[in-house]
Amino acid sequence: MVTYPFIWRHKQFLFRFRLGFLLLCVIFVCLFSGLGVWQLHRYHFKAALIKDYHEMATAPVVPFTATTLKEFQHVEARGTYVNNATLLVQNRVYKDQLGFEVLTPLQIAGDTRFLLIDRGWVKTPDEAQDVVTGEQQVVGIIKYQNEYQFILGKNIMFPDKHPLVIQKIDIKDISRATKMPFYPFVVRMDEDVANGFVREWTISAVDPKRHLGYAVQWFLMAIVLVIAFFSFSISRAGDAELR
Repeated sequence: MVTYPFIWRHKQFLFRFRLGFLLLCVIFVCLFSGLGVWQLHRYHFKAALIKDYHEMATAPVVPFTATTLKEFQHVEARGTYVNNATLLVQNRVYKDQLGFEVLTPLQIAGDTRFLLIDRGWVKTPDEAQDVVTGEQQVVGIIKYQNEYQFILGKNIMFPDKHPLVIQKIDIKDISRATKMPFYPFVVRMDEDVANGFVREWTISAVDPKRHLGYAVQWFLMAIVLVIAFFSFSISRAGDAELR
């Protein structure tokens, strides 16, 4: 430990320099500051995402083609459902109830890829077993799966089970399991379209303002740690300590 005497406002103090304590504080200050910056990034990302959603979702509906692949584009597609390839996304919550999100491939005439239609939420797998025949007119919003989702274990635990149950929407996993080529997004079906289930779509599970609040908390923790470092390192010095 190294000490440095100094005078401030006509009072004598000692600064005790402890290398280990300094390094520990520097590490945590950098960590807290980095987490704060990351939360600020999430805030700006989510705010821009919601802004884009409202702008695109309120735009006129356009026919689905290979050129209408923008995030949140409001599209209309016609095709037939591949009912035996319906998938269920588990652990989806609606009004504090666990359930499943129902995804059914739509086969568009003359298209080599399938369009994955998100038909909404059901409480039990049995509710998703209805067979929809004939040509369907589906109107909905294009949604890319561009947010990281943490899962335990494999995404598809039982690839031979039907309907296929998955933990998250991963288009590559789904294509491998079903041996069907898909567009790299889903279409979230509008609430007034037939042959769907509960549909109260949210763009982000976390409000952007919460990320801003988290950022402020992390920055405050970094500031408090800096203040604590100087508080523990500086003390009043007596005449004996200065001699």
